[in-house]
Formats: sequence, C-alpha cells, structure tokens
Amino acid sequence: MKILVYGCGVIGSYLTHVLCRAGNDVTVCARGRTRKILGKYGLRIKHKLQKKKTIDRPEVIGKADENERYDIVFSIMQGQQQTALLSVIAEVNAPLFVLVGNNLCAADTEREFHRLAGDDKTLLFGFQGTGGVREGNHTICVRWGSSRLVVGGLHRLPSSRDKAALRAALSGSKYGLEFVDDMEGWLYCHAAFILPIVYLSYKRGCDLRTAERQEVNDITAAAKEAYGLIKRAGIKIRPVGDETFFESRAKMIATNLALRAMAKTFVGELAATDHCRNAVTEMEYIDREFNKLRDAAPEYRMPVWDRMRAAIPDWGEIHRIYDK
Repeated sequence: MKILVYGCGVIGSYLTHVLCRAGNDVTVCARGRTRKILGKYGLRIKHKLQKKKTIDRPEVIGKADENERYDIVFSIMQGQQQTALLSVIAEVNAPLFVLVGNNLCAADTEREFHRLAGDDKTLLFGFQGTGGVREGNHTICVRWGSSRLVVGGLHRLPSSRDKAALRAALSGSKYGLEFVDDMEGWLYCHAAFILPIVYLSYKRGCDLRTAERQEVNDITAAAKEAYGLIKRAGIKIRPVGDETFFESRAKMIATNLALRAMAKTFVGELAATDHCRNAVTEMEYIDREFNKLRDAAPEYRMPVWDRMRAAIPDWGEIHRIYDK
C-alpha cells in the first residue's frame, strides 16, 4: 500500500518502522532537522527493551505532491500540532486519514477536517502506546511487545472497508489493532490517567524516583475522580468495561504496583518524565483541554486531583525550566 506519514517523533518513528517492515511504500513528510537526519541516516531506532537496533529508509519529502494518491495518511503528532497542520493534511489525495496522538479537541478537529476536505474522505483517531526520546540521529523507543494502534471514529467503529485497509497496511507484522467505537471517550479517559503522572512528574522535578509511595498511589485516586468527571460531562467511558475498573480491588492493587515499578526505573523516565521534560507545550495543552471539564463543574469534588494539580509550578515557570 502507498502510505504517507506526517510526524516522525518517537511515536511516529515506530509506526513508520512497522509500516516499512510490513512491505508498504512509505513516504514521510518532514521538515527542518528531522528531514535532514532521515535523509542522511535513515530512520534509526534503538528498541530499548528488545535490545536491538533497526534502520529503515522511507522516502522523505518536505511537502506532499497534490498529484500523488495515497491509500492511507497517518498524522502522528501532538494534539495542538494536528490542529495547526489540519489544512495541509486535508489537501492530500487519499480516502482514509488517521490522526494519532493526544487530541482532546477531536470533535472540533473532525468538524474542521470535513469543512476543509469534504465528506468523501474518512477521518479516524488513533493512539499508540510507545514512549522514548530522540537522541542525535536516532530514536530510543520503549514499547511492550510489538505495540498496537487503538483506532476508531469520534463516536463510531471504523467501517469494514477502513478496518480492511488498516489490516492490510499492517499485514505480516505483529503490531496490533484495537478498534474502538468512541475515540473521544477513549482519549479523555487516557488523559485522566496520564495527567496525574504529569502533575507528579513536574512536582518532583521530572524525577519520579524521588516520589513517595503515597504520591504514586494518588495517581489512581485522581484518575478515579477524573473518570467520574468524564461521565458527568456525558462523555463515554472507554475502553468498554472501564466503568467498573476502579471497583476492582485487584486491578487497583496491580495498577499501583505497576506505577510504583515504573516510577523507580528507567521506564518512568522514557515513558513519562522525558516526555514531560521535552514536550511541555503538549502537556499544557492536555491539561488545559481536560480541565475545561473541571471548570464547567467546579462543584464536583476532586480533592486528590486538585491537590496534585495545585502542587506543580505554573505553566510559565515549567516552560522556563524545561524549554530548550
């Protein structure tokens, strides 16, 4: 299949690698330093947990050719960047577009996309759970197994045609696909878990090894409060079945143990604090958009969430500390 990828950061690098290894004709649209590195060295990834290195050589361009037709376009970048680049992405000649990343403005994004592109093009939202950091001419990637793409429409499952196209693009790889019927709900629920980790990371100067046990346990307590807020706002809890997640003592214990292990190892650095350190604008975006729900319901009690959020410096100070 002929595939165009926008965005080649940590997450985009790994998905591009998978698409290349699956035998697709992959083109990466990149600019500036990233384009130069990809052109000179290829797509180099150090897979941290798998203890291996890979090199792929997708075609690299600075701008999509309006005369080229692609089977799928993947845009893999931060939510606020998706919004800024949407008019460019919508012009590409392709039937299927998948926006991958923390997009808490998915409803507005879908509306604007169809205003720009018309109703003949299909827009899906996705998320890939990999972490890591860019270093020099390569990417360090942290992933469990072969990773997977959670993907769906704003409030619907992908069509049979779109499922078939995505499966064909990943055919022969061990990379997984999970189809979801409400990606808006899934993305909000994901933010409910990651924001408390973000708050604790900034409170601890992006060094989770110094976090106390109770502070780590507060992550799940804050996430539970946030799930209640999401449900109160009329947004679906996703994945299906997660409405009862916090009622299971076994799941809560297992989650707290996993979070403590993450906080005390290099996994916490590559999966959480490195991203907080290097993507302050994205973290601020997620915080701002999620807490619009909080602002709309100030009477709703969220004591742990509010305490964790109040413990971090203001965003101006966080930018001053970490922006390079």
